[in-house]
Amino acid sequence: MTESEMRRMQEEAVRRTEEMQNRAKAQIHRQPEPPPKAAPKAESIAEERPVMPPPPKPKAETGGIFETLMKDKEQTLILSLILLLMDEQTDNSLIFALLYLLI
Repeated sequence: MTESEMRRMQEEAVRRTEEMQNRAKAQIHRQPEPPPKAAPKAESIAEERPVMPPPPKPKAETGGIFETLMKDKEQTLILSLILLLMDEQTDNSLIFALLYLLI
């Protein structure tokens, strides 16, 4: 891997980190919905209540664990980095930082 590729990957990682932080800040600062003004009477609730269909059953995945991992390439890359760094007995703080990115 050349220096330019490494620098490009680092810049991409910094950009993605900033995007995630901005999305998290936007979620935190989002305005909560106002509460309803007045609760309707119990009689009108019983009359207006629609019949809800049963929740859909979860689909069984036909692929294996490899297919599941390859769906999200960013997480797969981070997991492989963690495994590689654990094998090389790297500093635990770096491994924990990568684990934090998976959350």
